[in-house]
Amino acid sequence: MASSSGHHKANVGSWTAVFLIIAAFTVGVFALVLHSVPLWIVTGVALVVGLITAVASQIMEQAY
Repeated sequence: MASSSGHHKANVGSWTAVFLIIAAFTVGVFALVLHSVPLWIVTGVALVVGLITAVASQIMEQAY
């Protein structure tokens, strides 16, 4: 969907992907500091889910 200025608006899927990827990096920081394998697993899962969500929501088509 294009706005009045001709740029595409972001959708819920793209914002969800961005949130998941930022959350993954945040959890990854704690995993690194705490030396926690379960937190690394959560980080990896959040990154993969975020990337799949980004591809599914066509996040790169929204760039201008």
